[in-house]
Amino acid sequence: MKLSYDSKYQLKESFADFSDFLKKHQDWTGWLNLEKLSEESLIAKIIEKSQYIRENCDVFLLVGIGGSYSGAKAIIESLKGYFVDSKPEIYYVGNSLSSEYLFNLKEKIKDKDIVINYISKSGSTLETKVVLEELEKLMAEKYEDSELQKRIIYTTSNPEIVPEGFDYFLIPNNVGGRFSVFTPVGLLPVAVAGIDIRELLDGAKAVDQDLAKEYALFRKKMIESGKEIEAYVVYEPKLDHLLEWVKQVYAESLGKNNQGIFPAGLVNTRDLHSYGQYLQEGKQNVFETVLVVDEKVEIMVPAYGKNLSEINKIAQKATTIAHQERVPNLIIEVGILDAFKMGQLLQFFMLSCVMSGYLEKVNPFDQEGVEGYKKEMLKLLT
Repeated sequence: MKLSYDSKYQLKESFADFSDFLKKHQDWTGWLNLEKLSEESLIAKIIEKSQYIRENCDVFLLVGIGGSYSGAKAIIESLKGYFVDSKPEIYYVGNSLSSEYLFNLKEKIKDKDIVINYISKSGSTLETKVVLEELEKLMAEKYEDSELQKRIIYTTSNPEIVPEGFDYFLIPNNVGGRFSVFTPVGLLPVAVAGIDIRELLDGAKAVDQDLAKEYALFRKKMIESGKEIEAYVVYEPKLDHLLEWVKQVYAESLGKNNQGIFPAGLVNTRDLHSYGQYLQEGKQNVFETVLVVDEKVEIMVPAYGKNLSEINKIAQKATTIAHQERVPNLIIEVGILDAFKMGQLLQFFMLSCVMSGYLEKVNPFDQEGVEGYKKEMLKLLT
């Protein structure tokens, strides 16, 4: 992985107290202990369960919201590619309260074999509870109790929510939802998708901490220069949900104390025909973090004598040149994206986010603001 940006941005600041910062928040830093998260007994159990799921269902339903599903979806969509017919089909549910979506989903899957993975640290999140209860009705019509116990798997920090006889995986108490992608929260669905989770974890262990610091320092420089919006940009549509995951990590971690950079996600060249106008001539309050991956397929475009992947890279370079006078760019070059590099990339973003919290003097692990809508919703419901 490689970072590049305009050399005029001098990034110098000490991280001498960063280890003390982590100790202060050690109740939330379990995701940094990758050796424990990748203990062979746990990985073997996850792989065994994923094989059961792959062999015994047509549809795998991941019931979760926020960090309970977003990391897994980001990995699966980024690595599996486009228009892939896979068994089982994977659907991500419980992240909205749309009755039409849930009704249509039930109609689509009612005649198929199903396995559910219910993911919730506490088991109290309204969206996922409501959806699980509705899906349980469907499951109870399809399966006897002994079979049903095999087909609903819980991933939680609260074993008390698990009915007797049902299997479950524990989310460590010292890992918050948006940092949980390398726990069973992310690893079980990723394994079900046929992705090598050992390779993913090896990539996370190989993260370059100096690069993470450099990115955090660049973001601080942008704050100091008056930038308020960070546009995360990709030129490969399959990375769209990776941007959704990044946006949650940074928005929920750093949007506090009337401060923080607003994260946006752009998929180019599509969004060059909409947001491109704003970036070129709008308010100068934006900087771009551009994620560049190499493509695995080459298609020759005779009119230009170049491969389509080359033209896509040229579009990225041309956009950087066109924007750089008004919109600072930081480029993250990954190469061909595989499970190892995906692990590196996710750990890079999480680590750098916490480093940004250190530099911006905010606690990156709490999210009191999220509770606001929940409290008001509870009032209206009751």
